Amino acid sequence: MAEASGDGSMEDRISALPDELLIHVLSHLRSRKAVQTCVLARRWRYLWRSVTCIDVSFEEFEDRAAANDLEREEVFKMFVNHLLILRERVDLKEFHLQYSLVVGVGCLSAKSDEANLWIRHALQYKAQTVKIGNHSEPLQLLPSVFTSTYLKRLHITNAQLILGFFDRLRKGCPALEYLFLSTCDIEDLDIFSDTLKVLILSDAIGFSFSFEHDAQVSISAPSLISLSVKECPSGARLPILKNMSSLETASVLLSEGDITTCDADGIRQFLGGLSGVRSLDFYYGDRQLEVKNNHGWCPTFNNLTNLTLDRWCMHADLYAMIVFLQNSPNLKKLTLKLNESSASWRIDRLHVNSLRLSKSYARREMSCCYLG
Repeated sequence: MAEASGDGSMEDRISALPDELLIHVLSHLRSRKAVQTCVLARRWRYLWRSVTCIDVSFEEFEDRAAANDLEREEVFKMFVNHLLILRERVDLKEFHLQYSLVVGVGCLSAKSDEANLWIRHALQYKAQTVKIGNHSEPLQLLPSVFTSTYLKRLHITNAQLILGFFDRLRKGCPALEYLFLSTCDIEDLDIFSDTLKVLILSDAIGFSFSFEHDAQVSISAPSLISLSVKECPSGARLPILKNMSSLETASVLLSEGDITTCDADGIRQFLGGLSGVRSLDFYYGDRQLEVKNNHGWCPTFNNLTNLTLDRWCMHADLYAMIVFLQNSPNLKKLTLKLNESSASWRIDRLHVNSLRLSKSYARREMSCCYLG
């Protein structure tokens, strides 16, 4: 900000701020914009080199004149390489990368080399948060890159996580507490971590080796507090959840995806790993599970106080919902998420079938959300 001084000249109040504060401000800008501040004045020339957050995005170069996408990708890589070479040797707090590989040019591993080098650089400079995204072909991330005693949060979107990735995370990143994966192909059959507290498996997670070997994936995380499966992962079977003794909240969507075998036994095994949670959102869409007269598919949820179900539990005269209630002795709140067009008759059935429950079950708080 500049304003008139007493003699009529313009005073630059922003440049009067200390370097530490200016660097803090620059650390909240995309890296290309931070670099561009070097032309403001001589004092600004090198401030960008000391930022504690690197945020590089291919999208910032889409408006740049280039003969084709391949040339634009080369310009982006040149910028990031120069950025990392010229920056001061200061520790990083965060590293964000939004990439876009050119489709159909070169092998995937070779095209991912630069990205792996950039991530390695960030971890060498003690980045605590790393976010990696890609908008075209998946990045192939090398397990050996992930070695850091400082990394706490890792976000990965659209990547191929080759065999050994989770073993390397466990051994090489002992402080990792938060892991977000979206649109990733996972080659490991075992996902395990002694330190993770939050695990989010979002859109289009695939377990390629599970298909190829007709094997079941297992997830083991004894320190995990929160689990979110936002879309049914693709694989031969539902994953087995093991060593979930610390788990308190879980949100699971199994209405989409491509599970070869998803039956009552698979649901039983999966829910068994969630049986200690206090809050559970369980979505299975409008599919009907053949569980009639088979209470064994639903474990006992002794700690469960909040339960959210969707329209799948309304089939067969609310049988599945009733079993959930009978196996949740300490439940305080039940939320049903239904389609408004078919909710009325389902609520009527709910009123009738509540007579099949004891009074303690019928008195529980219940709410309905109409999804439209």
